[in-house]
Amino acid sequence: MFLAGLTKEKQEAFLNLAHTMVYADGRLDENEKKIFDSYKAELVDVDFSKAHDVDFSKELAIFDNSSQKEKFAVFFELYAIALIDESFPEEEKKLVDIMQKRFNVSDAKMQEMKDGLRAITAVYNNLTKIIEA
Repeated sequence: MFLAGLTKEKQEAFLNLAHTMVYADGRLDENEKKIFDSYKAELVDVDFSKAHDVDFSKELAIFDNSSQKEKFAVFFELYAIALIDESFPEEEKKLVDIMQKRFNVSDAKMQEMKDGLRAITAVYNNLTKIIEA
């Protein structure tokens, strides 16, 4: 949702971070797959077939010189992957903790993002019910 302005290098890094988050718990949830596939509309300069697991901390370093807005956008998207399946296993928590510290995201900002994701999800689910009825 917020990634189109990233450079090609950062898009590739994000894609690999997203892949790592999706498979952190060793399984691919349908909602995680949907959100991952949705990035194809935004990350047009990268080859999705080359996405792979990475050392999360090292890959996050690519964003060290990014603006706080860009860091928040990357954080939100990756956090959404972790939360979208309504399961938050320890493997995902560890990655989110690494990211929270690296990007200097406060607990309050994380809660705002979590609330925003819930609101977006609720609206989407409501619209789905409307068109399916």
